[in-house]
Amino acid sequence: MRHSSIAAICLILAFCLQAMLAIPQLSATSDEPVHLASGYSYWQTRDFRMNPEHPPLAKLIAALPLLLIQPKLNTSSAVWNKASEYEFAFDFIYTNHTDRLLFWGRVMMVALAALGAAITFMWARDLFGPVAGLLALGLYSFSPNLLAHGMLITTDVPVTVFSLLTLYLFWKQQDNPNWPNSIATGLALGAAMASKYSGGLLPMLITALAILRVIRHSDRKLALRREIWNLAIMAVTSLFVIEASYLFAVSPLTYFANAQTVNTNHSPTYEYYLLGQLKRGGWWYYFFVAFLFKATLTTLILTLLATVRAFSGTINRVGEQILLAGIGFYIVVMSAGANDLGIRYLLPIFPLLFIWISRIAPDYWTNRVGQGVLIILFAWQVWSGLAAFPNYIPFFNELAGGPGRGVDILDDSNIDWGQALKQAAAYVKQNGIKDVWICTFSPFDNPKYYGLPPYLLPPQMMAKVLFQSPPAGTYIISAHYVARMKTLDPAWRRRQPVARIGESLWVYRF
Repeated sequence: MRHSSIAAICLILAFCLQAMLAIPQLSATSDEPVHLASGYSYWQTRDFRMNPEHPPLAKLIAALPLLLIQPKLNTSSAVWNKASEYEFAFDFIYTNHTDRLLFWGRVMMVALAALGAAITFMWARDLFGPVAGLLALGLYSFSPNLLAHGMLITTDVPVTVFSLLTLYLFWKQQDNPNWPNSIATGLALGAAMASKYSGGLLPMLITALAILRVIRHSDRKLALRREIWNLAIMAVTSLFVIEASYLFAVSPLTYFANAQTVNTNHSPTYEYYLLGQLKRGGWWYYFFVAFLFKATLTTLILTLLATVRAFSGTINRVGEQILLAGIGFYIVVMSAGANDLGIRYLLPIFPLLFIWISRIAPDYWTNRVGQGVLIILFAWQVWSGLAAFPNYIPFFNELAGGPGRGVDILDDSNIDWGQALKQAAAYVKQNGIKDVWICTFSPFDNPKYYGLPPYLLPPQMMAKVLFQSPPAGTYIISAHYVARMKTLDPAWRRRQPVARIGESLWVYRF
């Protein structure tokens, strides 16, 4: 046990080291300034006008170090008065010490992701033994997807970690919930709900699991009374956390009113992208395709092995039911309600899946062949994570053909989210490029801050390069737009970039 704990600490530190080394190399992604600026404004003003489509907890956590840094916050501008969140965030980030603010906000997210790694280890160990715990943790620590988003100031990893903690604590209750563990589970549930509105649907899963626990119990009347009290305590505690996340400054109904603003800033006419096609409304199978090509091959192979193994007997039936219910819940919720914009919406299933597939470890570790299989697959996972450094966002597995083929499959935050501007500035400087046009992911990126030419709006870029011979020059174009240009103009399917910056900005010369 002692050796496994030491190994677990080393793996968690490996995750943190990869993330911390990557942080200084990446510019702000699209949503990070909004979350950080909003979080800091909450602390300073108790005013929650900015970014109401996301609950405040993740933003408050990210902005906590800023209370010591004390950056400038302009709440007297027209931008603040009309709650224009992206303009407000742009002004906040780029009129203060940008890299310093991003660094400390991201450190808080890495710490939260490290907590998720620890929970992953403990749950797999408790279910299937120390070898399984280390396998699940190793998959987590070198997962390109968790590394990609585990350092970013967004809501995706916070809801992942707090959802994982909620389900773990619920499982730890076994068939005998009492008020201390009900409060603990309620605190975790409230944190998940206060991090992202998809976490607000988690009480439905907890209620369903509680009903299953009643059905399994030999004395159903006694179990029903216990579960009613358990759910009531959890509900009150989680509502307390939600209200605390609003710093007790607004009505308790604010959370539920703001939930109605989710996705209201997304255009109903927007065309989503998948496998070289554009379509309004997206596809019901989008997240299945995204997982197939964005998860590591190690994860896919181990999932297959664990599925086969599941038919040959059970190890911990209740624990596995909770894990599989959590995985299924988030797949259904995201497929039904989330826009087709990225694998990041599916992050909550990754730790749960890593824990479940670690079920094969006890059997495989008993013989040399099984040990060899696990060691090879684990080494493959380590290589996948290390080889992607620091450009984790555009990771695609070998089935997809690697990150260079990602634009043929997915777009948006799967390949570019504005994170490679620092690398683009270094590329332009090293190559002495003068005649350069740049079209990055978002109009709220800031190429000029890094010494690059001003951002060229997508319509302007499209007018220059689609259905004609582009004017002479060097074009640095977001992979997000490259994917769409390949779909719109057959000539772009044949054009090859002279370089790929951070695997997310593609360079063409004409």
